Amino acid sequence: MDNEGFQAYLHQHDEEIWEAVLENLIPSVHPVDRDATRIWFALWPLKLLRLLQASTDEDATAKEFLLDGKYRLHDHVDSSVDFLYGSIYWHHVKQALIKRSSSESHPPGENLEGEIRSLAQKLASELNTEPALLLGISAVAFMAHQQLGARAFQVTSDSRETKQKKISPERILKQRSRRRTQGLFGFLRTVNRKFKITFDERKASSTFQCIEGQDLSSASAGDERDYQTEDHRRIAGPIPAECRVASCGYCWIGILSGRKNLIEMSDHERKRLEYFGYADASSHHESHPLIRLACQSKCYGDVTVIVPPWNGSLKGRR
Repeated sequence: MDNEGFQAYLHQHDEEIWEAVLENLIPSVHPVDRDATRIWFALWPLKLLRLLQASTDEDATAKEFLLDGKYRLHDHVDSSVDFLYGSIYWHHVKQALIKRSSSESHPPGENLEGEIRSLAQKLASELNTEPALLLGISAVAFMAHQQLGARAFQVTSDSRETKQKKISPERILKQRSRRRTQGLFGFLRTVNRKFKITFDERKASSTFQCIEGQDLSSASAGDERDYQTEDHRRIAGPIPAECRVASCGYCWIGILSGRKNLIEMSDHERKRLEYFGYADASSHHESHPLIRLACQSKCYGDVTVIVPPWNGSLKGRR
């Protein structure tokens, strides 16, 4: 099967199919990337791509759907995977998928889940590592290929080394679980405790403090370093903010670790996530889902967050 044939095969899979595929794959993904994989798919949904593809005037569409920031996956497909441990295999995975997409054969009846598992298994054997460590990043690669197309997917290919390669996934999981929490009788303390909020695990300096019971958006504003030069939406701290009352959606984030260290999601926050189109499958039924609004997320322990490079209202203005 050539590139065009493979791309046509990928385009057969809509959001509903992908949701089912992920539901089956996620339990097999290594715990270090289980939530990270789900967050990546929440950050780059097919509905965003289709919104842009259907547009005849992107500026007008961006205005109608309040899109801001870098909302095109093409602009940073390689950097978009940096928060996954599997990013250390990104170059290998992309090259393997490029080779697969150029193959003349395509197993009849092979479904998308089977394709992803097959790629991860084969590559794990070649790299002498666990298939579970490659499964999440392989799923991401298939989705990126579907959204970008073969040519753009190849052009953006790069080779990178990260500090994660020197740290085992087990150690990373241990570090995440070791972080401070409020504790069983924390509510009895009268002095506000401070917790560490990490927004980039690759950099020791990418943290800010949050007072017990403070929302993450307000805590982020306490970080007075310059982030706006890098991202105009970051007017105060590393988490973009505007209204701080759940009206704008600027402060949506993914929770990589420490979900239970945040206050439970309220009905109001859940409705706002749905309104903006950010809600992933977990947001509909979990008390502490992966996608949150920082201004509504009060903190009671250390948390690691992923800051999306864009925001908007995928259902349009109302």
